Amino acid sequence: MTTASVVHIPLPTPFRVGPVNVCLITSEPVTLVDAGLNTDEAFAVLENAFLREGLALSDLQVVLLTHTHIDHIGLLGRLHEHASFTTYAHPDAAEHRLNCEKKHEEAQRFAFAIMRECGVPDEIVRAAAEEQQSYREYDTDAAVDHGLEEGAALGRFSVYHVPGHSALDMLFVDHEARIAFTGDHILVGTTPNPLLRRPKLGQPREKSLVQYRASLRKTHDLDIDICYPGHGDPIRNHRQVIEALWARQENRNARILELLGGRCMPVYEIARELFPRMNSKYVYLGISSAIGHLEVLEEEGKVASEHRDGILCFRRV
Repeated sequence: MTTASVVHIPLPTPFRVGPVNVCLITSEPVTLVDAGLNTDEAFAVLENAFLREGLALSDLQVVLLTHTHIDHIGLLGRLHEHASFTTYAHPDAAEHRLNCEKKHEEAQRFAFAIMRECGVPDEIVRAAAEEQQSYREYDTDAAVDHGLEEGAALGRFSVYHVPGHSALDMLFVDHEARIAFTGDHILVGTTPNPLLRRPKLGQPREKSLVQYRASLRKTHDLDIDICYPGHGDPIRNHRQVIEALWARQENRNARILELLGGRCMPVYEIARELFPRMNSKYVYLGISSAIGHLEVLEEEGKVASEHRDGILCFRRV
């Protein structure tokens, strides 16, 4: 495969992050990497992109999912109305239908419980719950057909598991063509937020940012020329982008240490200091970012955590 066979297609979203990218690989098998957001506007843009390449939606044979956030899976259901294709993603994504009701309810219970543990006031938790309901309009009725393990090969692609931004982040790398499809794993000018996520049954919660930094080291080592990200233009200097991410992370770690001083602070207070314009819509993102950096600092022996009256707090050591 050559890079000329990859068609980079930005699809509109109403979100602050802006358009979300899908990539159409026009050589056999006709493949789509990610599936955008479930809106009429995004579907029309995608269909027109196929037509410009002399293809119909019915020609689609394979869909690869870099992860399962709503702006990357949304059009799967509509595409199944036009084409018979096979969907591949992380093995955990193949265990249930995407966006199923039970999954939503479990995720929300976890999110609201951890927000309260971090000291988020009840009225903001309630407002955040209402905000979350607004995303349900973008749900899709679809499922993943096959899960791909770390190190698997799928045609021309080698598969890498790079958890961090989500637990299910995958890279699809064509080493011969020296290209990779990287989803939201690395972005230019934006720090991908390693979201807090509920643990698997009987297991501790993963430290998302600690995990993400390990994944970035793996990606930094890849010998590739072009990364196709989930947002923004193709990346031709992935090592520089990753090094810039590390630098921003270190700057935020230093800011947190400065904020703590000699105090023991609840996570929510730290998040408010880091993100003064944070509102109920983004409080979970802010909490996730704050805890992520605090857990990195805790791993480095620079802070310690404790619960005070049931609220998770951190202090310098």
